[in-house]
This record gives sequence, C-alpha cells and structure tokens, in this order.
Amino acid sequence: MSISWLPANQPLPKRQSVSLLAAIVVLVACLGGLGTAYGFAQVSHGQPVIVVAQPVLQGEVIQPGDLGVAEVTAAGVPTIPLADRGLVVGSRALHTLSVGSLLAAGDFGQPTLPPGTALVALRLAPGQLPSAPLPGGCHVMLFGLPGLEDADDVVSSFSGWVVFPPQSQLDGTAVMSVAVSVGDIGDLTPYLLHQRVTVVIDG
Repeated sequence: MSISWLPANQPLPKRQSVSLLAAIVVLVACLGGLGTAYGFAQVSHGQPVIVVAQPVLQGEVIQPGDLGVAEVTAAGVPTIPLADRGLVVGSRALHTLSVGSLLAAGDFGQPTLPPGTALVALRLAPGQLPSAPLPGGCHVMLFGLPGLEDADDVVSSFSGWVVFPPQSQLDGTAVMSVAVSVGDIGDLTPYLLHQRVTVVIDG
C-alpha cells in the first residue's frame, strides 16, 4: 500500500482560481480609474481665451497690449477665443474694461449714437478739457466762447455725450468725438471752426 504525503483534497487548484479572479477585479478597477482620470483631464483642460491686461475706457480703441491670455475650464462662461483676437484689436470698448476681466461678445465693437444726434469731432487745447477722464457715455457741456470780434460776451452752451474719449496728439492737443443734438449743429459750427469750444463734465 502506497502512502502519499499530500492531502487527499488538494487546495491548489482552488487557490489558483481565486487568485485569477482577484487579478481580474484589480485589472478592471485599474482600467476604470484610468478611464475616469482621462475623462477628467479632458474636461478640465482649459481653453485659451482673451483677458483684459490693461484698463480700457469706454469708447477707446483696444490695442494689442490691452489684451492677455487666460485658460477657462468652466462651461458656459462668456468668453472670446484667443483665435478671434484679430476681431478685437482695433475695435472700441463698449464699456470700461477692467484688468483681469474675461472679454465677452458685448464688450467690444463700434458705439452707436443716441437717436437724434450727430457725431462731432473736436480738437482741443489742454485748457479746453477737464483733467478728469472722459469715458464714452459721459455727459458733457460744450461751451462756445465769444471771439475778439464779437460785440457781446455771450457764452453758448450745448449738451453732448462723449463717444470717443480724448486722444493726445503730437502737437499737445487732444482729439475727441461727441454726440450732439442734430438741431444744435448749425449754432455749434462757428465755434468748431474757430476752435472756441470748451468741454466741461455735466454734474
């Protein structure tokens, strides 16, 4: 009679099946984790958009140096893709742009004039302008000053709204554009021709 030193019921095959099952479970878990990480990476990958790098007053021309780049991952945030930078540069700020703000579609373009008004360009000496900023939309008064040949010292006043803020020129003057009532154009023209207009912020 032969004697075996091995147990009658050998557990080795059972251990192999359990180990194989555990390996499969671990593999599936790892693959699931990798898929989740990949999906998260795809969602969280930011898209390059335009951000305001320098403050721009309403009505001013947006220059290349006024713009920067940021990456946005939140869905639904109004932005302008970096690829559309060429559409932004050279346009006007439709309201004052603050540093660090994301540029959106309603932030740039070309201003529209209020109904019943016309655009008037002014070339003014430093003393004919207030020292405070004049952003687009600012309500101003245009004072027409009498000339030396005028018989009286009557000062005429005209209401207006800044459309394009003052831009300094090489000769020390500033050029700006305002919207005035169409009915005031005739009376305002002589003062414009002789550069006898002073701008004052209304209120």
